[in-house]
Amino acid sequence: MSRNRLYLVGLAVSLLLVLVASSGCMGDPRTDGTTLEHSQLVIALDSAPIHLDPRLGSDVASGRVYELMLNGLVTKDIHGNFIPELAESWEILDQGRRYRFHLRTGVRFHDGREFSSKDVTWTFNSMIEGRVVSPKRGGFPQLEKVEAIDDVTVDFLLSEPWGALLGNVTCFVGIVPEDSLPEDFNKNPVGTGPYRLIERLPDRLTFEAFEGYWGARPKIERVVLREVPDATVRALEMKKGSVQLIINGLSPDVVDRFVADPNYHVQIDPGSSYLYLAFNLEDPVLRNRGVRQAIAHAVDRAKILETLYRGLGVLTETVMPPGHWARHEHLPPIPYDPAEARRLLDQAGFPDPDGEGPGTRFGLVYKTSTDETAVLQAQIIQSMLARVGIALQIRSFEFATFYDDVKQGNFQMFSLAWSGIVDPDIYRLILHSERIPPAGANRGRYRNRTFDRLIDQGASFAEPERRRPYYLKAQEILREELPYISMLLKANVAIMPCALEGYRNYPSGELYGVPTMSWGTGSEDCPARK
Repeated sequence: MSRNRLYLVGLAVSLLLVLVASSGCMGDPRTDGTTLEHSQLVIALDSAPIHLDPRLGSDVASGRVYELMLNGLVTKDIHGNFIPELAESWEILDQGRRYRFHLRTGVRFHDGREFSSKDVTWTFNSMIEGRVVSPKRGGFPQLEKVEAIDDVTVDFLLSEPWGALLGNVTCFVGIVPEDSLPEDFNKNPVGTGPYRLIERLPDRLTFEAFEGYWGARPKIERVVLREVPDATVRALEMKKGSVQLIINGLSPDVVDRFVADPNYHVQIDPGSSYLYLAFNLEDPVLRNRGVRQAIAHAVDRAKILETLYRGLGVLTETVMPPGHWARHEHLPPIPYDPAEARRLLDQAGFPDPDGEGPGTRFGLVYKTSTDETAVLQAQIIQSMLARVGIALQIRSFEFATFYDDVKQGNFQMFSLAWSGIVDPDIYRLILHSERIPPAGANRGRYRNRTFDRLIDQGASFAEPERRRPYYLKAQEILREELPYISMLLKANVAIMPCALEGYRNYPSGELYGVPTMSWGTGSEDCPARK
């Protein structure tokens, strides 16, 4: 697709949204009496959650359910720091081989059962012992057993010191009741969180504030997570008032129009959602490192950030966000250089059959969801790769189908984002050679024993200053090997009616702050005050 055609496609989409936004169907959100008077909040998701059991779900939508309904032993504040949740405190014993958690008392599950150490041991041991076949098992390589000392004390026994434990006992694996199995939990999920599930329909889940919650009672009585797959429809629903919160779910050009509308509050903050382009390294073409390097030089990431994402993010060479202790700040960026891309492809054994002519070196299939921004990104990359002689075929699917293909390794190329990154041990889950699905999320089948050893060594210490050198070296290897092309770290963009108060952006758009939100009158320039 030519640059001019891409511009016209984007302009057409923008003009269509302007016309729709100016139509009479887009009412003032203040007219939605149900929302304001009955303390309900409807949050739009671009896909439905795949698993309600936290031992199985690894998609973003499932994570949003866990953030409302479940608790971990620890949680995160808005800066990504670990703070107590179901564990009031913890200590590290036996030279780092034992973590002891002291549990909160007076906590009950949504069905009235009292929370105790037995629920913690069941949640984790069911994965470790294989009773629940979990992709998150790969996030606990050194964990041998979880042992109840008494009702309010639990020990995590490690084969060796492991500094990443705290990051993985957050809501990444929320605590479920003893004896819960996925088939039952998905039908009747029970947690200890601020909201309990009261209704599940194909396109929405409805939660109600839990009367017996151990923390402060949520200010908003009812929360609905509603699947709205199309970004344009999400914008329309916000304008109508039938959706009141969208986090990272609108195309950047539409965000600009909400910024300009005093009826809405748009909160934009730096984020840690890592957008990447992934390869299947078992593919006979893509297993060639020179081909991956050529593709990296052929993709103009800065142009994609500037045009498609309207500057809502920052370019990155690594999954770790700016300011994180494990981030390699001095990785040389991969420049946009089509001439170098052509040279690398020639060198890799894929000469251009007709020089600057229409002939192609080879073809690839790029899989994506039907999300508008994701499809536009695929089209832009398609155009860029065509300039160096690579024919890219785009295939878009409903998200669940697309995601299932990704997990099964049924792809050549795809793009997704990793969210909720708090510890560099994320590299073990997504790129360690022992974490190929279903043992983890190494979906591209990357294998590098030197990288594996560095990740293993980095996790064997508790102190960040001792762990850091191993992760810096690992990031240097990834910069050369390119199992992923790092695209950007997306900004967190939350859009809501101006009368919705108390929202806070968490690093990856998590919903931890929903219980403290409330309906009010908004700031002085909010029309709801007048």
